[in-house]
Amino acid sequence: MQKLNEKNSKKLIALCSVAYFVSYLTRVNFAAVIAAIISAGDVTKTVAGAVTTVGFITYGVGQLISGWLGDKINPKNLMFAGFITTGLMNLMIPFSKSGIMMCVVWGINGFAQSLMWPPMVKIMKIALTADGYNKGCVSVSWGSTIATILIYLVSPLIITLTNWRGVFFVSSSVALIMSAVWMYLLTLIEKKTGLYYPLMNGKKERQKHSFAMDGLLLLFVMLAIFLQGTLRDGITTWIPTYIYEVFNLNSEKSILTGVIVPVFSLASIQLTSIMFNKMGKKPFKCSGLLFVIAAVSAGALSVFSGISVIVTVILSALIVACMHGINLILVCMLPAIYADEKNMSTLSGTLNFTTYVGSAASTYGFAVLSDKTGWGGTVIIWTVIAALGAAMCVLSAARSAKKS
Repeated sequence: MQKLNEKNSKKLIALCSVAYFVSYLTRVNFAAVIAAIISAGDVTKTVAGAVTTVGFITYGVGQLISGWLGDKINPKNLMFAGFITTGLMNLMIPFSKSGIMMCVVWGINGFAQSLMWPPMVKIMKIALTADGYNKGCVSVSWGSTIATILIYLVSPLIITLTNWRGVFFVSSSVALIMSAVWMYLLTLIEKKTGLYYPLMNGKKERQKHSFAMDGLLLLFVMLAIFLQGTLRDGITTWIPTYIYEVFNLNSEKSILTGVIVPVFSLASIQLTSIMFNKMGKKPFKCSGLLFVIAAVSAGALSVFSGISVIVTVILSALIVACMHGINLILVCMLPAIYADEKNMSTLSGTLNFTTYVGSAASTYGFAVLSDKTGWGGTVIIWTVIAALGAAMCVLSAARSAKKS
């Protein structure tokens, strides 16, 4: 089909950015208030880590299912179902009376969240030009990061006025409103432009639309993405608790320190987009450089950890910012290079699944690791992870050059 003109492209990008903004509000809110939940005595740190981990697991596995479904059925409807379900699960979390109940509810929420990303990138791939798609990826990433900043800024205020449960009541309301806005506005765009979604049917068509990426390259890329997810979400989840335990700040102040992380990430997304274009749109070279910067930052943090709150937060934020840049390249932009319109959702879901395998491993693993080795030992592991990520990018670049 014909790509949307500039005016309608901007409308679609804006709608997708707001949609992903709301998606993040209803997904990162648990991590944002995790220190408050622990300090209130409602759950232990290990249980809270388990709840977050379950959400990451179901989100990650759901990426595979959602990616497959996004190439089979209308992606607009998948996202609508995701908004409705996540709104209901956010409403239920405050009424969960045990860690098991929280795990069940947040697990369902994780799956609901998985119905957002693969269908969204398929819609953008179909509707937008190559340049428009890259701009859309940057804009959508901005939406998610701004949502993270907002939730870390507003959560302490809501907690002060009510308690941590109030954060989920607000998030639930926003998601349910977004479900109606999404269906209404996207339907208007479809009617005005004739936008429709080519779907894949049958084994022969799947073979025809196979990925332009061999198995070994896909393996290297998935390992790099796994390591990126480990650092990005592991550090984001536990930085308020890290500050709370090491520097003895109260939970509200610890949560506020988490604002610095997404602020750095917001800048990183824009700088990564510029760097990606300046480096000739070479995804593995650009990602490898970001992993190296993260490794150096983590090494410095292992030396200065515990000395200064400001230094600790800035170095942690720099690591996470680099991971957001890598995510923009390997999870957002790379599928547009190696997939077509009919299998875009599947490849996108597969790569994003890998991110959240790493997320699940780190959110629980870092909790256990910090209990056993302290935060100093945990930071050393962050350095090793970043160095391994750089190595995977080097291997990916070599394999890509060999196959080209």
